Amino acid sequence: MRKFKHIIMVIVALALVAVLAYAGTVHKLPYGVATPKWYGYSSGTKSTYYLEHPTLTANDQVVVEGVAQTLTNKTITNILDASGNISYATGTTIPTATTAGYSIGGEFVLTSALLGQSPRWINQGSATSCLFVPAGPVMGYGIAAAGGPIDCTNGSTTLDVAQGLIRTGDFVLAGHEVSDDNDQIVSVLKTAGKDTMTITASADPLTAHDYVYASLRNKCTPEYDIVAAGTATTAGGGVAEAITVAGVLAGDIAFANYGATDDTDTVSDVVCTANTVTVTCSADPSTTHSLHYVVLRQRGTFAPSHYVAYAGSHTTAGGDATEVKTVTGALATDVVITVFNTTDDTDSILKTILTTDTVTWTLSADPSTTHALTYVVLRAY
Repeated sequence: MRKFKHIIMVIVALALVAVLAYAGTVHKLPYGVATPKWYGYSSGTKSTYYLEHPTLTANDQVVVEGVAQTLTNKTITNILDASGNISYATGTTIPTATTAGYSIGGEFVLTSALLGQSPRWINQGSATSCLFVPAGPVMGYGIAAAGGPIDCTNGSTTLDVAQGLIRTGDFVLAGHEVSDDNDQIVSVLKTAGKDTMTITASADPLTAHDYVYASLRNKCTPEYDIVAAGTATTAGGGVAEAITVAGVLAGDIAFANYGATDDTDTVSDVVCTANTVTVTCSADPSTTHSLHYVVLRQRGTFAPSHYVAYAGSHTTAGGDATEVKTVTGALATDVVITVFNTTDDTDSILKTILTTDTVTWTLSADPSTTHALTYVVLRAY
């Protein structure tokens, strides 16, 4: 009898070993990754059935509700949903708009993100036609706030705007969207001791002018992204230059400044209409001028064309009307938008040129050491 009991125990032990050996060969489990190793499994908690996360090797499988993807000496970069669409992916190139096969709300991580690029993107399109838009903070400077047009009604050359939106360390921009003359914005800077920005004009704008503004902040979650940016050579024939920019909408916010000039003309205002950015100049620019421009829109409905590569401030050295700033990493193909942030007169910026690692300004007069310039360098995604 005792020998019989021993035989029974040996048979049971062998059966248990066989069960464990079989479990170790299973390559498919719901909602996860199966490998030749055996891991603890709890069918009641699908997201935590592994006691430890397995190390993936060639030929492991991603399995989601019975849908499997077999790897052959590759690295897993995608996770699929129940319909076989990609719900999570990583890579160095954002999926092209209208591409099929991505889940609604699917996430893409741009592993090469740098400067002002967004590392996290969400599909706001469909499974048959994706549209990935940025979500969350950027790696560098982003557009923390923007607004306008704002009526100028206070009877003064200065106006505080964007209450509650400006923080210490922000760089700010402002421009005219509406103007009935050639008045200039002399400077725009965060208001000392307040959460606003102060716009200073060359003359009392009365009620015939409207301002637009934007603020840039380091490592923020932007409220606005860039619809378009570029440099256009003027056509001449009138003071209004209409630049065709596909996708621009009435109500978008735009800024512009000269990239090339042979005189002392200035920009009076910048207006967005459907597929067009219209820049009104102080005089007919003929064909000897060029204009840098950028168009902003509230984030979330489009894939931005550009990101903020660099932003900063330059205190003038004086000595003549040319100012030079080293911006390591800037490219000649980037787009630069600029304004005075500090001044003690009504000098204007005649043109701004980007070359490799360098921003060069030509001003209407020697600024001495009492002026400072804000610059924003934009680069295409």
